[in-house]
Amino acid sequence: MVTRLITAAIGIAIALIVLFLHNTILLPIAAAIISVMALYEYLRVNNLLRYHLSSTSALVYAALLPLIQVGIAARYRSMMMIAAICCVLFDYVRHKKRMTDRTFFAFLTGMFLIPPAMAAAVTLNNTHETHGVAYLVLALGGAWIADSGAYFIGTAFGKAKLCPAISPKKTIVGFIGGICANIVFFTVFSGIYCSIMTKKGVTMGVNWFAAVLISMVCAVLGTLGDLAASTLKRQLGIKDYGDIMPGHGGVLDRFDSVLLVLPFFTAFVQATNFFELS
Repeated sequence: MVTRLITAAIGIAIALIVLFLHNTILLPIAAAIISVMALYEYLRVNNLLRYHLSSTSALVYAALLPLIQVGIAARYRSMMMIAAICCVLFDYVRHKKRMTDRTFFAFLTGMFLIPPAMAAAVTLNNTHETHGVAYLVLALGGAWIADSGAYFIGTAFGKAKLCPAISPKKTIVGFIGGICANIVFFTVFSGIYCSIMTKKGVTMGVNWFAAVLISMVCAVLGTLGDLAASTLKRQLGIKDYGDIMPGHGGVLDRFDSVLLVLPFFTAFVQATNFFELS
């Protein structure tokens, strides 16, 4: 537990530095590093690194996508994606006798799930000049607060298991507790943020219905991402995706819950006025 807490403290400190410097190149670089490390862990446990062309193109795609979310370079995202897919297709044809359908679709799943999710962090930060970083904090919190709330509430009060065959520690009470924790977090953070920005002269308000709704959806999507990652680990017979984060496992073990939350939150914010003008 001590090791886990120390690792968490270091991770939080790094995250705070990145968020403080969110308007610099540091955020895209951090997203790119996480994208590459998480995808590498995914490819390794699925025994996909032996396909050198596909794995290299996938990792290059993972590194570049978060770096070209804004500006002139953003126009080349689709071309880069098509090039990466073509490399996988070429390997699929070239290794037709040993590259199975599962292997081919495993490549595509990793490429279309992990890099775009990390790139969404950069996109979300740039959706609004003033509120972008607040959106990013809410999105990440929407995944991790629900997970932490589910763990502590489930440990204290939960008995009935949510998915015992996949994640024995998750309980139904914990799942509901995670949703409630998210509602509290979104409500408190939005209220404090609105108050601070109003005192600074920024005219704004909070769409409270949207805040509660998206907090609940984020909790559900975070749990789904976590359970999907746990299902794959069960099928592969492994405990963690890696060991780079003592007490937490690999990068993908820590970021599996944000893989669906970040893209959803980005799409939600782009479609609605979360922080309304008064």
